[in-house]
Amino acid sequence: METGEQIYRNFQRRIDRLCFLIVASNCTEREIDIERLHLRVQAHRLFPAKMPLYDLIYESRFRRLREQFRTISEGRIHHRGTEATKGNRPTQTYSEQ
Repeated sequence: METGEQIYRNFQRRIDRLCFLIVASNCTEREIDIERLHLRVQAHRLFPAKMPLYDLIYESRFRRLREQFRTISEGRIHHRGTEATKGNRPTQTYSEQ
């Protein structure tokens, strides 16, 4: 059986993984949304009374990372600052969608 600390560490690893998917992977927005929802369900199961805090800290972080690192250009998702977007001015950010 996992201790409270192990449970929290595993949860934090999943948060870190989702941040990586947003910032540095070629995952689609749909795949990221699915991972985010799985993480939210896990958070609710582990810390039901802390969901407002989860929203305040983590959901806002995921939203900020998307706005900062992902753009929508001609219907495709690109990472800002990568070869895919160098020289091309993105036409729309994630938040403008």
